Amino acid sequence: MRDSQNPKNSFAARWLGQLVHESVADTPFELERHKSFIGARLMMGACILLAIPVWLFLYGSLDSVHLLVATFALAPLTAAGVLARTGRIDFAQKISLGGWLLFALASRAVADEHHSVQVMSLAVAMMEAALAADMIMVSAVAATAAGMILSDLLLVVVGVSPGGAHAETDSSLFIAPLLAYIGSLAATAIAVEKSRTRADKRNARDLELLTGAIGDIVLHLDRTGAVVTIVGDIHKAYGLDRRDLVGRGFFQRVHVADRPAFLKLVSDAVGSDLTSNAVLRLQVGASPEPSGRYLEPVFVHFDARTCHVGEVGDGATAMAVCILRDVTAAKKAEAEVAAAREESERATAAKTRFLANVSHELRTPLNAIIGFSEMLGNDDLAPTEPEKRKEYAQIISSSGHHLLEVVNSILDMSKIESGSMQLFPEPFSLPALADQCCDMMQLKAEEGEVTLARDYSGHLPEIVADRRACKQILINLLSNAVKFTPRRGQVKMLIRPDGNHLAFSVVDSGIGISPADMARLGDPFFQASASHDRAYEGTGLGLSVVRGLVGLHGGTISVESAPKSGTTVTVRLPVNCREQVSGSMARIEVIPRIAAAAANGGKELEQQAVKKIA
Repeated sequence: MRDSQNPKNSFAARWLGQLVHESVADTPFELERHKSFIGARLMMGACILLAIPVWLFLYGSLDSVHLLVATFALAPLTAAGVLARTGRIDFAQKISLGGWLLFALASRAVADEHHSVQVMSLAVAMMEAALAADMIMVSAVAATAAGMILSDLLLVVVGVSPGGAHAETDSSLFIAPLLAYIGSLAATAIAVEKSRTRADKRNARDLELLTGAIGDIVLHLDRTGAVVTIVGDIHKAYGLDRRDLVGRGFFQRVHVADRPAFLKLVSDAVGSDLTSNAVLRLQVGASPEPSGRYLEPVFVHFDARTCHVGEVGDGATAMAVCILRDVTAAKKAEAEVAAAREESERATAAKTRFLANVSHELRTPLNAIIGFSEMLGNDDLAPTEPEKRKEYAQIISSSGHHLLEVVNSILDMSKIESGSMQLFPEPFSLPALADQCCDMMQLKAEEGEVTLARDYSGHLPEIVADRRACKQILINLLSNAVKFTPRRGQVKMLIRPDGNHLAFSVVDSGIGISPADMARLGDPFFQASASHDRAYEGTGLGLSVVRGLVGLHGGTISVESAPKSGTTVTVRLPVNCREQVSGSMARIEVIPRIAAAAANGGKELEQQAVKKIA
């Protein structure tokens, strides 16, 4: 797979890429270095192998000395194979360099009167040492060359080679400074390369320390947005491997909705010198969703800042640097602040509504109590008829009971929210309790010309719960249903067994609830379509108290309604609430109903409720 993604690479480059050891596949510089080493030595080995048949054709055979020279000449080919097999370029360079030194020594036995082959082999060995950036290798080559030159001069001095003494002396005097010059060039090149390498490592180390201290991920991008290189290892802190980000991996992990913004960042950075930034969501992993059937992707918010860094290489690829800073905590804080602000605004609005409603609810009966009591206490204003006095006393009594009801609702709600409400479960018949509640609401229903019907059997199993709390639940639901049902409407109480629960529903053919208000049902002091001149009295605590009491019993509530289509409130309580006592408010499941007139005295709504709890 190496280099195959770049269409500009030739077949030879892709083929060499397949020979490189996998340990350097992810390092572009080392990958190119290994490819160059293997390619040059393969070419040299091929030339030597082709030269052998030519030699055999011209001279007939190879003696042992020439065979040894040819074997040493194939040492670079062996080095290429070792590098491809092990990935150790330092060891392969030593093999190649040793082969050239042995080739130079062996060539003396073949061409002792001509130094050109020896000089070339020593020069090549010096280049090998320079490319390896190893002064020990350079010193070894220099020592070998000096030994060969000194041996030539020594042979001339002792007179062993009288025939060619002057030629060998002249050659040695010419070769010595030439090899010294090549050695000095190699030493200088090694010093410069090591200095550059140290500077690069120092810069890379400083950059990694900086990015590690800041905690940013630094990416180098091409003009298409593909990641070319990654600085540092900060990405590993998010469980991301290098292969997860390089190439198109980073783009694939950007949230689909943020990909246009990312491509625009890259385009702006490549096309101008301006710095641009945007917040991107990057997938860093996956976690199982609540059901455990599939994995839910986990995204982290990053502030991506990009800028142009000029042309790289041959100028064909415009590069940009992208710095990613984790802003998930800041985003979470912003969301929490926004939620807190919204909750505060809701609380303020609820408090305003509560003060308006409670003041209205308290002021009206207090005015009646004060007014009628002053009339009874003043001889000039007090009526002389006993019937009128009795009527005034009844008004004062009913107003006082209304005040007591309001105060009791507020106290109950306060106890529920503070967790100080205590339940006293006992076995009792829920149908019998429902009969009592319906009898209590019968007078109010008759005054509003509302039919109050019942649909339940008296043989249902007893329920173990707090009798007073259940009575308050039924009274509140029936009171709301009768209050919001117009004249000639119908309210029906239904009770059905539901497994190990008892479900009771209050079905009315009243005004219904709008979808906008259903989301806030059960909030303390909230009233649907509440206003100062509302047509229906109340503090908005009735359903809140019901929600709290049902939650204490471990039950559930569902509300199904639509404007002008009536309302069905269904409460499910465990048969044995003694084992289900909870301290949390019950969640209200709201079900918007398809608008339909409550015709035929609410029969359609009744059928829906029976079907729902059956």
